[in-house]
Amino acid sequence: MSLLTILEEIKDAVIEGNEELAKELVNQALEAKFNVEKVMLNGLAKGMLDVGEKYENKEYFLPEIIISADACQSGMKILKKKLGSREMEYKSTIVIGTVRGDIHEIGKNITKYFLEASGYKCIDCGRNVKSETFINAIKENDAEILAMSTMMTPTLDSMQEMMTKLDEEKLRNKVKVIIGGAAVDEKFAKEIGADFISKDANEAVRILDAHILEIKK
Repeated sequence: MSLLTILEEIKDAVIEGNEELAKELVNQALEAKFNVEKVMLNGLAKGMLDVGEKYENKEYFLPEIIISADACQSGMKILKKKLGSREMEYKSTIVIGTVRGDIHEIGKNITKYFLEASGYKCIDCGRNVKSETFINAIKENDAEILAMSTMMTPTLDSMQEMMTKLDEEKLRNKVKVIIGGAAVDEKFAKEIGADFISKDANEAVRILDAHILEIKK
């Protein structure tokens, strides 16, 4: 089986949410000694990109996204194990989490899946994350991007608090901030000084990819 053929089949397995097939195909690709990064980005990530487009076109809904993300993550785990101690060349390192006071994390998890499949290294701080936890994760991992989400209006203050903390720690000029979730809008993003706002996981990938391209010019 050629590289192009197996990449296409891996992509389709992710779109269909066929976790077992995705794992089988990724293993076949490794046995054939195909490039790990190409399998990840041109197979798994391409599948998630198509899933995102289906979501935007209202062809897919949350259940389909979750099973597709599971298929993608299963393949990713195999590839990361293959890489072992050898670090993949990531586009950027992102610290991601749901802010203090908010325990919702489905949207955050899906965004993380999309970002990882697209070549970003994600440090997941989880949910109900204190500003100190975000700060420590940024410092420990030399992260260039902070991704925060919240579904609830009362926890918007936690985002504002985090932006203030970045200033206090002299990290604001080193870290780009992207926010998302049902409680945020463009007006709020401008008020707190966030760099980007995203309505969903697919848009987050497009926004950050454009940012990476811009700084590489």
